[in-house]
Amino acid sequence: MANFRRGADAIADAATRGTSKFAPTISFEAGETKYVQFLTSIEEVPTVLMHQWIIVGHREDGSEIFERFISRRDPALDGPNGYDELIDRFEQQPTQRCIALAIELKPQYGKGSGSRKTLVGFDIEERQFERDGETITVPAIGLIIESPFTFYTHLAQFEDVAPINETVFGVKRTGKSTDTTYTFLPTGQDALDLDEVVEEFYESFNPEEWLEDLADEDRMRELIGSLPDGAKVARYPSKKEKKGAKGGSRSTRARKTAEPEEEMNEPADEEKQEVRKQRFADLKKNVVKK
Repeated sequence: MANFRRGADAIADAATRGTSKFAPTISFEAGETKYVQFLTSIEEVPTVLMHQWIIVGHREDGSEIFERFISRRDPALDGPNGYDELIDRFEQQPTQRCIALAIELKPQYGKGSGSRKTLVGFDIEERQFERDGETITVPAIGLIIESPFTFYTHLAQFEDVAPINETVFGVKRTGKSTDTTYTFLPTGQDALDLDEVVEEFYESFNPEEWLEDLADEDRMRELIGSLPDGAKVARYPSKKEKKGAKGGSRSTRARKTAEPEEEMNEPADEEKQEVRKQRFADLKKNVVKK
């Protein structure tokens, strides 16, 4: 099993630098608040060098098939000399991503003073999917795959207050692309006992095996090695494609609209990073006072 970088130190280090099994994920829309309980401790959170939204083929209806890959050039794998055809042949650069398992929760309200509602606890949120014509309902457990800079560095700040997997957070996303930020609000409610739910989830999906699959060199050789030179392998243009495009400003505009949001969440500059660190440090102080 690969010894991926884990914990708060790996997250902080990554933040300063800039066909697998189906993986259920939890994502956040702009302006949306979701309540989640992390099932991974901060020390177990892996930080990996990941390619996302890579086009490896097309279905019969012409729709694109996307896959993720962990670059063999990840420091925990083969380092700078590792095999990565997406970099060498297609000039697609991987980005730092942290991954934790979490579950979505549904707030429960009781009567407060007057007509005001009071948060009294949480229940497990559910999701549905179709399988062989049957609608399946399961607990909304999934992986949160986000940047160490915009998401996990700030989440790690709360570890001094309480372990993240013993806290129910309200997580709100603000912004849509390069201005994306996340706000973490501890609810003060007791974490749910989820041992039985998580055990059942692991019977159908093992995150560690999924990581190993993404990092498998043979898998990348099989899915990427057979693609012809010049094939479109991502939703957004590579450096080579942008250089060859006519009209630089037009190419830039195309990238801004086509590039997946999560690939645009890297730090703009050191000053912006310090401002965010201070903001979350202040928030943490307020939580302690309460």
